[in-house]
Amino acid sequence: MKRLFRILCSLGLLCSLSYSGVYAEEGDNTTSGTPDYSDTEYWTSICTGSGELTSQTKSQCMAFMQASSNQSTVLSQKIKDIESQREAIANDILYYAGLVQQYQADAAALNGEIADINGQIAVSEKKIEELELKIEENRNEIEEAEEKIKHRMVIQQRTMRLNQYLDILMGARSFDEFIRIANGLSDITNYDTQVMQELSALIDELNHNIEEVEQEKEDLQKRKDEVVAKQNEYLALMYQAQVVEQEYQQKSAELEAEGNRIAGEIEQIQKLMEEITEKLNEVVATAGWTYPVPSIRINAYAGTWHYASGGVHLGADFSGPAGSKIVAVGNGVILHSADGCTSGGLGNGCGANIGGSWGGGNQAYLLTKINGGLYAVKYLHMSPGTVVEKGTIVAAGQQIGLVGSTGNSSGPHCHIEVFYLGDAGDFTNYARNWNGDLAFGCGWGSAGLSRLCENGVGAPCRVKPESLFGG
Repeated sequence: MKRLFRILCSLGLLCSLSYSGVYAEEGDNTTSGTPDYSDTEYWTSICTGSGELTSQTKSQCMAFMQASSNQSTVLSQKIKDIESQREAIANDILYYAGLVQQYQADAAALNGEIADINGQIAVSEKKIEELELKIEENRNEIEEAEEKIKHRMVIQQRTMRLNQYLDILMGARSFDEFIRIANGLSDITNYDTQVMQELSALIDELNHNIEEVEQEKEDLQKRKDEVVAKQNEYLALMYQAQVVEQEYQQKSAELEAEGNRIAGEIEQIQKLMEEITEKLNEVVATAGWTYPVPSIRINAYAGTWHYASGGVHLGADFSGPAGSKIVAVGNGVILHSADGCTSGGLGNGCGANIGGSWGGGNQAYLLTKINGGLYAVKYLHMSPGTVVEKGTIVAAGQQIGLVGSTGNSSGPHCHIEVFYLGDAGDFTNYARNWNGDLAFGCGWGSAGLSRLCENGVGAPCRVKPESLFGG
């Protein structure tokens, strides 16, 4: 009875407590026209996925990381630290570019850990929900048991004349008083005793469930705190990778300009062109341009002449699945090709070491005549073992390679540059006397911007691929 009395005394307090789940705070909706970044899972998947981002989405992703940092002093400090490293990154860009793959690998591992913890959180939330339902059932059962006791007391007090004791008994102000009154109720039956024992058991179960749900909520909060910490680390890594990419894009054209004139093979190439002179003479001009990567559109973010970040970008990127077919844009000859790069990544210079353009990976150079004009078309980053050999006569639409991500490439795409070289009548002569300049007299880096056909510059000049292929 002593234990029952204590439980009864505490029941009112316990039943008055309310419990709510512990949930991560949702971000506030932003103003009209501005993305709502509160759905961190959605924006994280968008900004860290394998697909290429448009200029608009790229900006939104940077804003998402900044918005996330505004809600976390830890992430805010990490981003400030990264921004303070920009100058060091720019000064040692190849070193930092080499780290990007490690950043991405670390971020992927963190993302896996976050997914595991989120799975645990889901299980924990389900258990809390079940426990809270059980607690509610306990309370309902306790109320039913209390009503039974009250009902019995009301009936008994009519015959026992204990009106003056009923309120005192149910109020239970002191243990001694409860025992005295309870002992005085000689008509309490075994049934009444059983009901009170059931009530005691229900209250014990209620207290146990309340303790368990509190522990579950405490564990849940720890897991959610862990997710927040890992998400901060994850976003910081992705932000650092984006900063490196921005700085690299500013420098990449200058880096590409190094070693882009082949010399060792030029005599061999010229000799090969002499040997196939008759075939070169038979190549007929193409009426119109054939789309170079039939299943892929031009990536708007990596725009021609400049990246969205401002760095010089002298061609168009056709970004899409590895293995997509790349074709000749017109009838002509593969003036030069280089195949031997097996990997790629930001800062990967493979290309120059196999007789091609620095960072171009596996590549091909098509000399073609279209609509009376002579053009050279440069294809970069192709898959290993798929590049057509130099000296091959090709027809418009013929496959010359497959999309890859070799050399200085952060994802599958084919970088294409187009050069206008003059009148198509010089096709055979140009092929036999080409001097090995992989920019075809149009310059590299920032200097390449001085010879843009759209500015009225005569041959040789660079043609904007979008003007030929859309996008």
